[in-house]
Amino acid sequence: MVNNVNSKYPALERFDSYPEYGDSRFRGKTPVSPFIARRHRAMERHVTREDKIKAGIGSVVGTVVPMLFMMKKQGVKNPLKLKYGLQDMITLSATSIAGGVAAGIISESAETKKNKLREGVFLFLNAAIPAWVVGGVLKLCETSKKFNNIPAKIASVAAGLIVSMFGAAEISNKVCDPYDKRPDRKLTLKDCLANIDDALGVLVLAKFPCADKLHIERLLPFIYSYCGYRAGKSN
Repeated sequence: MVNNVNSKYPALERFDSYPEYGDSRFRGKTPVSPFIARRHRAMERHVTREDKIKAGIGSVVGTVVPMLFMMKKQGVKNPLKLKYGLQDMITLSATSIAGGVAAGIISESAETKKNKLREGVFLFLNAAIPAWVVGGVLKLCETSKKFNNIPAKIASVAAGLIVSMFGAAEISNKVCDPYDKRPDRKLTLKDCLANIDDALGVLVLAKFPCADKLHIERLLPFIYSYCGYRAGKSN
């Protein structure tokens, strides 16, 4: 009975049933036997220490360089005193992911490079689209007398994040795999947690009382660097 279940649902053999780009073990709709799945698992390219180091260096550089320009533009010498607008957050997200991927593809095979680029596109859209949507929702709330309050903003932002994250995943799958030859890249818990930057950024943009006291904008560079690191080390 167990073998039949595994043959019908090969993804059940994995702890994480939502593979990143490059995991083609379950490509197509043909059932895969446990033996085949184990064989492909053995052949899978695992993330190495070198992958992590390259991705880490690239993502940090991709985050620090635009921050230096922002510091010069805003006339501040302490990066912890930077002020972030919506465009700044999207820019940092893009450069950190680009840096992680650019460093991660060094000395890699053509297929691995494609997979890292696909993962980079997914993570960027997963960060940028929710930021745009949530920023728009926030502006609508501020122009409405009925919804221009903290409870309404929090509810609107939460709804906007949920809808836009799934929408971003669908768009990225269409962009990276227009002919549907690979299994879709699904949202994972890590992807959702990575969008904490949008939630924190919105608190900063909306000037919520807690944002000023906790200085949560200081966490944004670290979150963006982590997103770039994930994209760069992906297999």
